[in-house]
Amino acid sequence: MKHTLFFAWICFLAIVLLLGAIPCGAGAEALFDGIVPSDVQGWIDRQLTENPGDGAEWYVLALSQYKEYDFSSYESALLAYLKDNTVSSASSNLKYALCLAAVGSTDGYILKTVNDSIGKQGLMSWVFGLHLLNNRYKSDTYTVSDVTAKLLSLQCADGGWAITGQYGDVDATAMTVQALAPYYKTDDEIKAAVEKALAFLSAKQLDGGDYASYGVPNPESTSQVLVALSSLGIDAKTDERFIKNGNDLFDGIETYKLPSGEFCHQEGGEANGHATVQTLCAMVSYLRLKDGKSPLYILDHADPEKARPAPTVPSNTPETDREEPTESTGAYKWWVSLILVGIGGFLCVLLFVLKKRHIKNYIAVLLVTAAALTLVCVTDFQSADEYYNGEDEVKENAIGTVTLTIRCDAVAGRAEHIPANGIILDVTEFAIAEGDSVYTILTEAARKHKIQLENDGNAKYAYISGINYLYELDYGDLSGWVYLVNGERVSVGASEYKLKDGDVIEWHYSTNLGEDYEIV
Repeated sequence: MKHTLFFAWICFLAIVLLLGAIPCGAGAEALFDGIVPSDVQGWIDRQLTENPGDGAEWYVLALSQYKEYDFSSYESALLAYLKDNTVSSASSNLKYALCLAAVGSTDGYILKTVNDSIGKQGLMSWVFGLHLLNNRYKSDTYTVSDVTAKLLSLQCADGGWAITGQYGDVDATAMTVQALAPYYKTDDEIKAAVEKALAFLSAKQLDGGDYASYGVPNPESTSQVLVALSSLGIDAKTDERFIKNGNDLFDGIETYKLPSGEFCHQEGGEANGHATVQTLCAMVSYLRLKDGKSPLYILDHADPEKARPAPTVPSNTPETDREEPTESTGAYKWWVSLILVGIGGFLCVLLFVLKKRHIKNYIAVLLVTAAALTLVCVTDFQSADEYYNGEDEVKENAIGTVTLTIRCDAVAGRAEHIPANGIILDVTEFAIAEGDSVYTILTEAARKHKIQLENDGNAKYAYISGINYLYELDYGDLSGWVYLVNGERVSVGASEYKLKDGDVIEWHYSTNLGEDYEIV
């Protein structure tokens, strides 16, 4: 959700043509003609190089696995970023090491990360670590067999894998399969585990060909499955297990394509760079399958034989930089209405002066003015003080009470806006009415206790990206807000979980999607 918009618009165009061209069997070169700037090398040296550590690594990895380019400028920029910033997430360190390996870097950061970070942050640190081991980088601690055995031990009973909890998750399952893919045809135990995972993924596919994560259908999950299938040598366009109601994964991904060619996280939503780059990686992975090349994560340019010894990397803690929201005033309707009436009157006078005096012109102006006035009257914009009113929500038909707490123990005290004790809201009781969801109570808590809240979804499909100015991805790729009810991680979105009397709700900020906090 935080990738540079410049990258996004280029990749939006790329994906549109990729999706249109793949069924026609067009060659790889034809797919990229005119999609990225004609001076691709210049684009890499300038725009991509200007944004190391901010999402450019996935664009770089995709390009490096598609065609020959010189990534030396980007490599230097990323190494400078890593020298000047502390990356606290083991999974993020492994991701950056993977990107450096993809561009053929021999810097010691790769070996340092292989030795220091594998298995240090739950499932994804095993997955990303295995990708590096699959490319023949050596760890002083773990072998390929060690890591594959660990991943197999983490498989859920339903055949999937999960960051946390006992039920499989589509994204985690697909990403684990991607890492295990090189051994699918040679190791019987891994093959059996992957077959169970494929059955799980097939069952989770929606009728539109796409997938949902935490109750929200999205292209990112669909793209991860496409990468997994392509890595196994499975053609997602022809395998009947992954065609539902006549729709395959490509149909599912296209559901999220906007008229501009951009991709959104939710159908009907706004353009989302994260959705776009994951789809781009999926397209490159599929093209590699069709061209008879290795899986996406078996890197063409990795050179472990020339990898240099690990250096000591200085630590400097980066600061979170967030703009405070601009407050609006609630006393706006009168003067906005007056301005609209004035504009309408001016347009009528202008039509008269220009001798455009047909009655239809005046009617059009009046209708537009009336529509604008209606919008102002029915819309209730509120200032921050009006919204965060400090008052209880009155519920005459309450069916019981629940408690809510909001904590950020994993990053307590690491910035001025983060409480030193990790408590944003201590255990607090709220009344509930029939149909109230976890999201309902969270918004009530935010209003009453004046806690900033940011929802990147909507009321029906809420996606909480920020609480108290603490946002997802602030502390690594796996950082963000997760919630539990009665001590259990829930697999649906906060707006979909309906509450009952006595429920205990906990919101936690995690740097590893739930594996780094203790249930209070």
